[in-house]
Amino acid sequence: MDPKTSIPMSPFPFPVLYNLSSRFIGIGFKVAGAFPYLKMELVQAEIDLNIEQYGAIMFLLAVIYSGFGALTTFLFAVGFKLDLVMSLVMSVTAGLLLGLFIMVQLSIFPKIKVKKKVRGLERNLIDALRTMLVEIKSGVSLFDAISMVSEGDFGEVSKEFRKTVEKINTGELQEQAMEEMATNNPSLFFRRSVWQILNGLKAGADVSVVMGALVDSMGKEQMNQIREYGSAMRLMSLIYMMLGVIIPALGFTFIIILATFPQTSIGEWLFWFLLLFILVAQFMFLGFMKSRRPNLMSE
Repeated sequence: MDPKTSIPMSPFPFPVLYNLSSRFIGIGFKVAGAFPYLKMELVQAEIDLNIEQYGAIMFLLAVIYSGFGALTTFLFAVGFKLDLVMSLVMSVTAGLLLGLFIMVQLSIFPKIKVKKKVRGLERNLIDALRTMLVEIKSGVSLFDAISMVSEGDFGEVSKEFRKTVEKINTGELQEQAMEEMATNNPSLFFRRSVWQILNGLKAGADVSVVMGALVDSMGKEQMNQIREYGSAMRLMSLIYMMLGVIIPALGFTFIIILATFPQTSIGEWLFWFLLLFILVAQFMFLGFMKSRRPNLMSE
């Protein structure tokens, strides 16, 4: 158990949460069974828990938040002097919904961490491969090139190579350590790159030639992603113009015309609501555009 592990939405420090959830390992095994990819996602997200432990934590937090949601809803219902049966139905429903929401959020938490890791890996991958190619062409061995990248500023790529270098330094074979790095890595491009290097080593090919072909193919893939991103941005810019200019202008014009009719009262709150809607829509749109950015594009 790593005490630095963090679980979202936990009201307790991780050691306390771990000790409390250890009593529900059997239930945790059944809970984790509902999520077939959870085991691999925990490994790829570097969460130092097995599926039974994580499932027990999911169950415990779902129960805690279900009880909290049910109790809070019941107190509000009693405060509004609702019928006792109605209050109980509302509190139980709210508790179950909140517990289900917490369960779903915890189930996708490893996947979110994996996606963040993949983005960090692929954003620095091409630069790291080019550095390795330059070093190998200058006469440096593959292990020394990997060591230099592990000590460089290549984000998640340096972290992955650093783990591999540590394994090799402790006596593990270089090919075996690189195979483990490729197998447990969530990035398709990273796995493909490592396996291509390994296949070249096993076939006895010149590593510099293999690295050169790899860098060229990754560069072409990067250009393809940039072209696709540019095509998507043309459509996105049109949608942004509609959200930021056309829809607000037409909306305010329609409201002003509607206000001229008799027996039609339009309050100031409607204008503030429209302004809030426009701001939220634009922030969501900018977030969507950022998420569409190709991973292979460097910072």
